[in-house]
Amino acid sequence: MPVEVKAQSTPDIKKPALRYLVIGLTGAFLSAIISLFSVIDLYFIASFVSSIFVIYMYRINEFEESLIATFAVYLFADGILGTLVLGQYYILNETITLIPGLWDVALYPFNPISALIAAYIGIRISPKRKGEPVSVPRREEEGPGGVVYSL
Repeated sequence: MPVEVKAQSTPDIKKPALRYLVIGLTGAFLSAIISLFSVIDLYFIASFVSSIFVIYMYRINEFEESLIATFAVYLFADGILGTLVLGQYYILNETITLIPGLWDVALYPFNPISALIAAYIGIRISPKRKGEPVSVPRREEEGPGGVVYSL
């Protein structure tokens, strides 16, 4: 008995993956700039603000997409800022003598929770995407030359 093989098309994931990579890096650099020019330690606030900003600028309207974008921003921002801090210690040939305080320990676990909150706030304030299909009412008639569509 012959076996039927159905052709399946594989989804093209290159475009969305590249889009999230660009969104994540844009937000991470914005977060790094905010953190570098602040005089106090902002903890998660720089990533929070930049996540909301990139969700708004890229007009992300679905919660899943905003979560991906927000976590990418947080991941890249933490990596960039960690590299800058450790690179600074290395270049200045200093030893790391950081003793975390209670505030540091308390706010560190709030980082992923703030990413969820930023994703939710971002989709709430984000404008709708342009180019979404709009349904147009139409009427179909049979005429002497074939089917005639009129709006």
